[in-house]
Amino acid sequence: MFNNQPENQADNPADNPGKAIGDARRCLRMKFAMPSDPRYLPVVRGAIGPLAAAIGWDDSECRAITLALDEALANVIRHAYHNCADGMIELECRESADGLEITLLDKGDAPDRSKICAREIGCDQPGGLGTHIIKNVMDTVSYEESPEGNRFVARKLLRKTT
Repeated sequence: MFNNQPENQADNPADNPGKAIGDARRCLRMKFAMPSDPRYLPVVRGAIGPLAAAIGWDDSECRAITLALDEALANVIRHAYHNCADGMIELECRESADGLEITLLDKGDAPDRSKICAREIGCDQPGGLGTHIIKNVMDTVSYEESPEGNRFVARKLLRKTT
């Protein structure tokens, strides 16, 4: 589902007839609700790469952002829903003035904070590198429990080159 409403309704030119349409900064806000089924991950990957490119990242950064989101979703599927495809994950991607914010909301088991990113890099044990990838790619990452469920928020700043 796409929502092209401005962040601040007061900036909507229809609400302020004296204001020119070009004055309001409209930012993309993209929302998905997907089952906790890994077969839907390619759909999200197919959307986030072009979104990141439209905001201004190069191909390499777009691939990295896509990988970070894929890892975050895979973690929700694996750890919150224990690989059961009957859960739901809400995904929201919001363009901001300085980059991108990605929010995942699920109603599965809350993450064990002591185990997030606990595996050492270079360890021979398979798996467990997804959180390292997410933290390396994104500028900020947070996990919180809320009445709505488990919320994961990751932000990536767009660094303008002049």
